[in-house]
Amino acid sequence: MPKTRLMETAVRSLLVSALVMLFFMCCANIASAAGGDYWLRFDDLRVPRPKLDESGLPRAKENSSPEMVKEGGPAKHDQAPPEQAAETSERRLKIGGDYKLLSGYSHTADAENKPYTQASARLRLKMNYRFLPSLEAKVEHDTEILAGSYVGTNYFQTHKNGQTSQYWSDGGTWADNQDFYGTQRLFRAYLKWSSEAADVTIGRQRIPLGTGRFWSTLDMLNPVNPLQVERDEFTGVDAVLVEHGIGSLAKFSAIYAPDPARVSDRWVTQYRTHVRESDLTLTYGKYWDDRVVGADFATQIGDAGLRGEAAYTIPKLGSHYRKALLGLDYAFANTLAFSVEAYYSDRSAEDALAQLRDNPQLGLVQPLGTAYYGMAVGYDFTPLMRLSTYILNNIKDGSGVFYPTLSYSISNNSSFLGGAQFFFGGPGSEYGRGRNLYYARYQEFF
Repeated sequence: MPKTRLMETAVRSLLVSALVMLFFMCCANIASAAGGDYWLRFDDLRVPRPKLDESGLPRAKENSSPEMVKEGGPAKHDQAPPEQAAETSERRLKIGGDYKLLSGYSHTADAENKPYTQASARLRLKMNYRFLPSLEAKVEHDTEILAGSYVGTNYFQTHKNGQTSQYWSDGGTWADNQDFYGTQRLFRAYLKWSSEAADVTIGRQRIPLGTGRFWSTLDMLNPVNPLQVERDEFTGVDAVLVEHGIGSLAKFSAIYAPDPARVSDRWVTQYRTHVRESDLTLTYGKYWDDRVVGADFATQIGDAGLRGEAAYTIPKLGSHYRKALLGLDYAFANTLAFSVEAYYSDRSAEDALAQLRDNPQLGLVQPLGTAYYGMAVGYDFTPLMRLSTYILNNIKDGSGVFYPTLSYSISNNSSFLGGAQFFFGGPGSEYGRGRNLYYARYQEFF
């Protein structure tokens, strides 16, 4: 790429972040000129100490929580008096973000099996603005650069423009050569309107479905990747979400998500309720051309949390098949916590391959195997240091992956994470094809 072109694209990417921030500032000033109050309290922009356990393992007092990991905002420091809080909550601009440095060493997952190193740096700007008491906007923009010998490998050059899971192609490449690769994209971008009757969210958002932590029988919009290095990163989906409360314990949800491939859109409906200290959800959806009906639950048995999912799928190709998931979470008073999960599907291998050839996007949202087992164990050595270990196993072919992580909270706004992934299994098995990975991450919030 010519140097002049490289500089132009780099400046253009930085301008995207600046223009988005400027837009929110202008909206705030317009609201202030119209007679409203404009508040930008930097005390509210501080982010609390990052969670040391990024796996979602339960703490001693959180066993019964069906959602262990949630996306949250900044902590409330130095809160204003009640009368001032009510006045300022109507219109407030919040600006924050984080930057991350991630490095790793592994081998390419192709016939070359070429060793490589990689280092990436990412800046994420976060902006929230409440236009009205019932209307708010959220934007999170990422600017990232990847360097190291990995950028020059044939594997990366072949897969760098791989299949996307987003309908809105907002991202772009501002640097592309044999030394480094720079991108920018919107991680979150949505408008949310709230009323007593319903909540409506439009845009790129995270919509958690089901209760699985490693796999899911129901979530084919933005499922968790069990091999993901950064387990606190949740991919969003471009969708419209409508939620309607029914009494104090029940809710109806409807989701529409256009197809990134512009072929067959997706939609999901859910009914959630609370029955005898248990959360229960009924789901019916259309994922591309497959129909899915299912249910999930989360409850408490003594001091342990029990959760599960079940789904029945009517696919476009092949026979109907069933999927089931069961998980158990427990935390001891000494901070030792564990989570186990089992996944099963009776879909045949022949049908799975035929469906994947017909719609490659299915490979991004559900496993190809039929039986899996996963376990996570965590322990706090100190209030600032936590060791977590994960084990994934394909029960049918005997392959698996073992990966320990060590996290340390450096300060209220910064943390360090280091870990490795060790793959095992025979030739041609699912995890046996993996390459061992060693990585380290530093992250700081502002």
